[in-house]
Amino acid sequence: MFSTKQQQQSSEPASKNVSAWESLILDLESHGDDDDDDEEGGWFLNGGTSSSLQLSARSGNGEEKMEQESEDRLPQLLTNIHRDSSAAAANASNDRGEQQTSPILESPSQLKDWMAHQSTNTKYAPHSNHMGRKMDAAYSLKAAQIALSLAKCFGRQFEQDDMDEESRHEDLQYIHYEDVIVDNIIVKTEDSGEVVSAVLESTSFTSGATNHRSVGGNTERRQVLALGMIMYDLFTQGNPFPQRIQQSLKSSASALSFSKSLRISEHSEEDDDRGASGGDRRKNKDDDDDDEMDESDQQELFVRKQRLRRCDDEKGKEQSVSKLLKLAGVPISICRLISDMLSNRDDNDIGGLFQCDKSVSSFAEVIMDLEQMVDQPKDFLYDTIRLNAKPIVRDKLYSRQKELEQGIELAGRCVMDASSSVKQEVLIISGLSGSGKSSLVNELIAQLTSNGWESLHCKFDQIGRRKPLSTIASAFDSLFLSLLSTENTRLCGNDTLGDMRTNLLESFDEESFPILFHLMPNLRRVVSNDDNSTEMQQTDYVFDESAMISSKIRMHNLFYELLKAITSSRGSPMLLFLDDLHWADSASLELISFLIEEMGASITDDPITYVRGTNVFIIGTVRSNEVDNSSDLTEFLEQVQSCRNVTVTDMSLQDLSPDDVNVMTSEALYYSQRLTRSLADIIHQKTEGNPFFVKEFLNDLTVENLLVYRFSERTWEWEWEWDEELIESRAISDGVAEILTRKLLRLSKDQLSGLVMLSCFGSEVSLEVLALIRSSCSNSDVMNTLDCLAQARFVERTDEKYRFVHDTILLAAQDAVDENDHMIIMKELLQALLPYGYSDDTILFIVVDLISRVGAERVHDSETRLLYAQLNVTAAKKATKTTDFSSASTCVKCGISLLSDGHWVTSYRLSLELFNQSALVEWALGNTEHMMRSLDEVFNNANCFEDTLRAAHVKLAYLRMTGNCLVEAFDYGFQILEQLGETFPATPKNAIIAQEILGTKQLVTGPLNESKLRGLAEMTDSTKKEAMAFLEEMLICSYQSQSIYFPLIACRMVRITLQYGRAKTSCVGLASLALSLVTVFSDFSEGYSMVKTSMSIAGSDKRVLCYIKTTAYGMINIWKEPIQAILPQLKDVYNMSLKHGLIDNALAAGMFHAYRSFFTGSLLQPLSKEVALFIRNNLERHKRMVMHLCALPVSNGISCLRGSSFGPQYVEEFITEEQLAEALRNKESTVCEGMLAIKMMCTSIFRRFDGVKATARQYLELFERQGSASAQFVNIYRLFYGGLLSLHFYRESRDQFWMDRAAHAIQKMEVWAAESVWNFENKLFLLQAERHYAFGEMDHAAEKYKLAQESSKKHRFLHEEALACELAANFHEKAGNVKFVAELIDRAVCCYQTWGAEGKVQSLLLSP
Repeated sequence: MFSTKQQQQSSEPASKNVSAWESLILDLESHGDDDDDDEEGGWFLNGGTSSSLQLSARSGNGEEKMEQESEDRLPQLLTNIHRDSSAAAANASNDRGEQQTSPILESPSQLKDWMAHQSTNTKYAPHSNHMGRKMDAAYSLKAAQIALSLAKCFGRQFEQDDMDEESRHEDLQYIHYEDVIVDNIIVKTEDSGEVVSAVLESTSFTSGATNHRSVGGNTERRQVLALGMIMYDLFTQGNPFPQRIQQSLKSSASALSFSKSLRISEHSEEDDDRGASGGDRRKNKDDDDDDEMDESDQQELFVRKQRLRRCDDEKGKEQSVSKLLKLAGVPISICRLISDMLSNRDDNDIGGLFQCDKSVSSFAEVIMDLEQMVDQPKDFLYDTIRLNAKPIVRDKLYSRQKELEQGIELAGRCVMDASSSVKQEVLIISGLSGSGKSSLVNELIAQLTSNGWESLHCKFDQIGRRKPLSTIASAFDSLFLSLLSTENTRLCGNDTLGDMRTNLLESFDEESFPILFHLMPNLRRVVSNDDNSTEMQQTDYVFDESAMISSKIRMHNLFYELLKAITSSRGSPMLLFLDDLHWADSASLELISFLIEEMGASITDDPITYVRGTNVFIIGTVRSNEVDNSSDLTEFLEQVQSCRNVTVTDMSLQDLSPDDVNVMTSEALYYSQRLTRSLADIIHQKTEGNPFFVKEFLNDLTVENLLVYRFSERTWEWEWEWDEELIESRAISDGVAEILTRKLLRLSKDQLSGLVMLSCFGSEVSLEVLALIRSSCSNSDVMNTLDCLAQARFVERTDEKYRFVHDTILLAAQDAVDENDHMIIMKELLQALLPYGYSDDTILFIVVDLISRVGAERVHDSETRLLYAQLNVTAAKKATKTTDFSSASTCVKCGISLLSDGHWVTSYRLSLELFNQSALVEWALGNTEHMMRSLDEVFNNANCFEDTLRAAHVKLAYLRMTGNCLVEAFDYGFQILEQLGETFPATPKNAIIAQEILGTKQLVTGPLNESKLRGLAEMTDSTKKEAMAFLEEMLICSYQSQSIYFPLIACRMVRITLQYGRAKTSCVGLASLALSLVTVFSDFSEGYSMVKTSMSIAGSDKRVLCYIKTTAYGMINIWKEPIQAILPQLKDVYNMSLKHGLIDNALAAGMFHAYRSFFTGSLLQPLSKEVALFIRNNLERHKRMVMHLCALPVSNGISCLRGSSFGPQYVEEFITEEQLAEALRNKESTVCEGMLAIKMMCTSIFRRFDGVKATARQYLELFERQGSASAQFVNIYRLFYGGLLSLHFYRESRDQFWMDRAAHAIQKMEVWAAESVWNFENKLFLLQAERHYAFGEMDHAAEKYKLAQESSKKHRFLHEEALACELAANFHEKAGNVKFVAELIDRAVCCYQTWGAEGKVQSLLLSP
């Protein structure tokens, strides 16, 4: 075995001595336990070594101690080695279905015994070499681990340069080449004269001035040589070296005379065939090429062959080291490594006996090889025969571990639990094409799904226009299909599907499902069961063209609710992968932006109702060189960056380094990194480290025979060979595209046409579509052709579709044929699919995309052009239904381009349809110029007025929503109505308005009239139906501008309904008439009854129903029903309006809810959160400045009452005289009155009267004059708190002005209390009490104060109860009834505290 110099000289038997190698093992174990700071960790059998090992003790005592410790510890050490190797062997046998056991080794005295034991007590792995004795897989792996530890140990002495001589002598007592003796093959020491060194000069530390690294070239090479000898003995399990090598080492003369011939004899049989293996094939020419060699090359080859013969003659049939290793069953990779280690020689080292072209000269190279073998034994250690002579680039990530860990960390933050960050995480991964963006995300998905995550993959396409929103919708549909699969149901159970069905049915109504079914057919199967399957099958999607904008928002809300329903029912986080965002259409980008914004808005850190995560992690990939070319993408990224509670992480993928490319190349070739380094360097230079380029470049080298995998008859090995000069000389001007194009041109005609055909559909195409074109494009069977392409890894096939392996292949396929051939293929596809486009929406959009790419200039037949134009307008209407207005615009433009000259004459209806649709979608997109051009086309060329009505609707909606065009909208609307037979007075008088309201009221009130109204038939007169639609638009205009035309238009709608039947908007007119009765005539009972009737006939149209409910709950029912019962109804209307995209209606309902909750005493803390969320998520997002001005005082008032340090402390700080005056100047009287009411409320509660007296005097009389006959909610609190302030000021000044204001307030309150005792009685009692107090009527005042307290408590107006108690306390204090004061103050404090008005409580407690 192995022994140290001292042990070799010992006279004791070998069995009694511990070899140097065994002592190394023991020392490694002992030092591994002591060195806790060793970065390798643990002792060498577990992959680690100590960094400071003193392996040889030169003193006698030290030697005896070492030998004694070795004797004591060796049995346990060998038992551990055997145990580890047995476990590895068991694992290897388990892979083969065998069960392998070995008896425990009973304390052998030497490792040689263990190796012998292993060789006779093992079963052989299937990858063992069959040229001779077989070696167990577990033994090979354990031996490689031991060799790796030794290499790391020996190599450490070369890592420490900067230490003084004393430290070197103390700390660097490593084992050197002179310490190792392998049987009789030795490395000479200074004092040994009995043997001859393989290197004639010792390079041990003989001089303190000699730096060990300065001679490290020779020193490290010699130690590598020594390690090679150890590894030879280790892997051959004790086989001796070839006899001639042992003899050649016994004399320096022999060593010198045979130094070159031994190099050949050692490796001639492998070097002449493998000399350039993993290296330069130029150094190993075949014998058949002798004639082509120059004279010097032929002479050299002749000399080498003569030396071979001479050596063989002298040594007979002696085998080389490499072949002995193979015959010992040693894996070929180990054979190569040991042979190359024993071949190392330096040019200055005249004693080197072994050398080859790829000799190993450093421990770093040894460690590199051994680490690959240990880490990946199946690929780099065990012998396997590769049947494929092409590189196999693995489906794994290279040099992306840091990015992968970052992605996992971000995903963890999205999980909905208390430890998550309060942010919605969005990861944007950028990089050049082929940089591995998708591969990184796919690996991340694989790791997350193993931990219970779900994933949705949306792959956007550069080529091919699909069904609108289909990229995102199909991802959801695929998820539903997987849920319905038998296997998934078996694994997950029916509960998951049942929970999802329940969530979906709760989240969507009967109008929403048809929209989603249209996009996701499998959703119908998920939500259908025995109870509702018939209903679900019968419903269909009906699009309302008059609600374009709201339909878009509604669609976005549907996707958001769908995502929430899925994540909540599955209970698993969801990863939404948006692949190739730079190719996403604008509709998809808008939807994604909406989803991100909504998810961010849903997150709150409220300790009561917090939502700290969305359970959704969004990842998008973009090509870094495409971002600047897409304005839609740039706008999308900017918008996402600005979203609240959203964190966007940018991750840029860089190209691989040379080392990474070497790893990739090595693993693709199953060849050591040491041997592939030169090839990898060239590949990196050519590809710049782009992973996809590297893969294709490697494959291209094999095709071009520049990288060859062949079997050597001399070495009996499969080996890679390449020619570096030829590879370096290859010019690739167009990068990977050039390689792919050459690759495609090598395909057969059918295969190339099949690939080009597939590229016409984009990155993927379904099997259903391919079935329709099976024999198109001069291809007898497209499916079989694509299957062949799938085997060649151009495409891949799933159960549903074919898709390109990479987008670069798609683009190469596009460029593989010239434009004419490409057009021929597209026209063939177009003709094959055309018959199916009328019945299948998916086929329709493929057809119109092909039409667009063929171009109108290539379609010459007039009938064909008209047919194509009609298909485009059909597709545009379908795209409009799914709110993909951008796709609709593209279809319309293509259709218009197909029209011929004079089309208004020859194709009038088609032209009218195209330009009407164009005006509609361009208005929805905000393209005013294009919209106006299309409108002009219609107005200038329409044959009759009726043909312009659709365009007129678009123009009126545009003017109404522009804001500063309301006057123009009124004028234009009345012009259209006049032509429809509905005229209005230019300047209506109040008397006319009153007469019209009362007359219409008589027609609809009463039991008989209400019954008649409910029983009206549907309106059939087309002119009146158009008039009703325009009247609704004008009704909205008049409400927005607070015009006196509002009641007149409402009355007209009711009268048309009574005469011509019920239209969809008839109930809107009736509800508006009810509102007019309440606000103008204060006819609360009739208005209340009428609005209930309007709700009963509204039907299921959510747009109409939301308007009526907002009107009813926000402005009418408050006069009759308890206001606390109305608040939940307003919240429901708000949510319903948002869900259906009715933003203006939602904002109105939300505003009503905020004001009514604040003034009626809702608890301030939760109300503060609701109002803040409402302002942030709606008003700020939708830029409704007027509503924002209305809501802000409510938020500030709440902060003031709560005493919040983040809000205003006093009312004077947030409602100023300037703000009130500005609102009046802008004719925003409702805003002004609301701010005044809040200001007076806070002043009354805080009793800070000085700053409000002048304001009250100015505005109370003003609003009294303007709204003496009106009845709006804000009037209630303006009069209530204005009356309280007026009575206070009257008591102070006796100014009759204030008493007049108070009397007006009391008179109004008496009228309202008669309508609703619940809402107004307590307010009336408190005003009356204050008036009695002002007049000195103390008994009456005391009684009214008590009644006010009791009524407030009974009717649950907590804050007004507190105010009544506080005012009563002030009254009794002034009246001298001190005994009541403390109790009343305590009661007021309690009520204020319950309400949440801590600011008031503090001021009340601090007051004297």
